[in-house]
Amino acid sequence: MNKFTFIFVVCIYALFLIYQAFSAITLEQQLVYASFFILFFGIPHGAIDHILFFRKKSMTQLKFYGLYLGLIVLFVLLWLKFPLISFLFFLILSAFHFGESQFVDAKLTLRNFNPILFLFWGLALLATLMYYNISELSAITAYFQDTQNFGVVYNEDLFFYFFTITNITTLVLLLYLFVKNQMSIRRLSSELFLIALIHLTFFLFPFIIGFTLYFVVLHSIRVMNQEYLFFKSEDGSFGLVEFLKLLLPYSLLSIFFTSVLLALSHLGYLGISIPFLSIIIISVITLPHAIVMHIFYNK
Repeated sequence: MNKFTFIFVVCIYALFLIYQAFSAITLEQQLVYASFFILFFGIPHGAIDHILFFRKKSMTQLKFYGLYLGLIVLFVLLWLKFPLISFLFFLILSAFHFGESQFVDAKLTLRNFNPILFLFWGLALLATLMYYNISELSAITAYFQDTQNFGVVYNEDLFFYFFTITNITTLVLLLYLFVKNQMSIRRLSSELFLIALIHLTFFLFPFIIGFTLYFVVLHSIRVMNQEYLFFKSEDGSFGLVEFLKLLLPYSLLSIFFTSVLLALSHLGYLGISIPFLSIIIISVITLPHAIVMHIFYNK
């Protein structure tokens, strides 16, 4: 069990205690707590994309920021014109990004095989999260007018096949890596234990809490640790204070603009519901971030 899995287990136990202390946690309370953790852990893990990119590739700052912001604007326009297609693209993009960050330290040498593993591991993760909470997701999407189109995704019968196929395929891929001596028995056991924990978490807790727990502990903090170790490897004197200084400027900027947009939505100035706007914000940030991290992991 690595330190991130240990933190994940501790958080699961803490949530059990919270649920015992409070008989029910409302959707509004879940959103408030989840937003806090996502803003203060999720956003910072992508706040130094520009620094990581320039450590790996040579490009003018004007071109980089033009491409980075251009992708954001392009994806926003795609969301406004084709929301369902954008949603499905976001899920696939997120799946690959989650899988890539999970196995970046595995030192797999079957490079053509890696993208398949990354994609199916991430798809299995999202399929599990959604399948165990499909009734909750259907109710949330049906409640807001601008998210009702997403309801077609949550067909329980079809989702069962998606859930089953992605999970079985992921297990087969992991076993294949073990047979090909790409993964030790210890790493395989660790991955299987983590998958079991993820299933337990998504089964027991509501969608928002389950996703936040994974996204903060197993993804965002994990990625920030990868980033920190990279800078530490370049400069032995690099410490936590220096790392926080790197994260702070763009984290604060992103949190500020995200808060402003959500406030405008809440006050009715944007004509977009907060859940729909939240998905758009997260997805348009994820697109350039996932590309930068792919370059970072592979250069």
